[in-house]
Amino acid sequence: MFHDRSKHIDTRYHYIRDCIEKDVLEVDHVRTNEQVADILTNALGTIKFVEFRLKLGVIPVHKD
Repeated sequence: MFHDRSKHIDTRYHYIRDCIEKDVLEVDHVRTNEQVADILTNALGTIKFVEFRLKLGVIPVHKD
């Protein structure tokens, strides 16, 4: 079954694939426990949250 939504995904996939073939992009595997983007999408424990926050360059602001 064809949907407009899947057409959008297909277009994006083919663009990225073309960029990789033209050596414009390089794709690397990132292990699950190193996915910094998880800080934006998942509930994390304190240790992982602080680790990813530092990797993003975000510093805590403390109000006195």
